[in-house]
Amino acid sequence: MAGFWSLLRSWLRPHRGISQEHLPLYLGFFEFVHNAKNRGKGLMDSLLGLLLR
Repeated sequence: MAGFWSLLRSWLRPHRGISQEHLPLYLGFFEFVHNAKNRGKGLMDSLLGLLLR
């Protein structure tokens, strides 16, 4: 968890002044990208499977 938080902070640093209203969107996007990197092609396949149902 500490590693994820550290990556998130460094990713958000250039985006100074993020409103609390939009923070969940940034967090969701970062979580998706982080998981996609860790799971690789399997995540994309399952996402496409859900979208093409």
